[in-house]
Amino acid sequence: MERLSSFADLLELQQIDSSVDKLLQDRRSLPELADHALARRESREAAHASEEATVRMRSLDRDLSRTEDELQMAEQKLREQERRLFAGRMNARETENMRAEVQSLRRQVESMEDELLEFLDMREGMQEEERMLAERSDATAEVEQRLAARIAESRAVIDASLARFRERRAGIVEEIEPRLLQLYTRLRERRGGIVVGETSGRVCGACHLQMPIAEYEEVVRDAIPQCIHCAAILVL
Repeated sequence: MERLSSFADLLELQQIDSSVDKLLQDRRSLPELADHALARRESREAAHASEEATVRMRSLDRDLSRTEDELQMAEQKLREQERRLFAGRMNARETENMRAEVQSLRRQVESMEDELLEFLDMREGMQEEERMLAERSDATAEVEQRLAARIAESRAVIDASLARFRERRAGIVEEIEPRLLQLYTRLRERRGGIVVGETSGRVCGACHLQMPIAEYEEVVRDAIPQCIHCAAILVL
């Protein structure tokens, strides 16, 4: 049976495909990927915590503003009632009622002042917390971006190598006979790894097992010799 040609090209094709497989595996398993995933999770958590702190601060500011407005209104009402009380021109009952109202307004103002002070103390603590959480969010985001940049750089180097190998592969494929290329492709899809082996004596270069003389002599007469042990295409 007439022997097909292109076996040497097939060996080079396998070397290229093995290199491509390794590069793709390297691309998928960059050491920075695990660190980036962790940094991304920490960055999102820190950003969420910072956003929650901002929401709490805004809510406190609204409460603080409302209390200040209510205090201002109560103080204004207290001043008006005190002026009426000190002006006189009221009978004893009206004066007593006014005095009671003034005392009630004073207690209300004092209570609001205490509440306002509590809000101010809370705001000071929350402002510091918001600042720290914002700094942590920025720091974790920076780490994530730095790792992402390193991953992009590593992948760019790998992709450049892949492009060169694939360009070379396209040229080699054109030189290999279709029947041989079809078998090679099928074997790689089914088994992966090394499917072409250069023989040394009767030893298969793919599985490194020796074939008996009679079977080896039968194999070498085939148009596409294949190892009896691993079915690899043999380059004699």
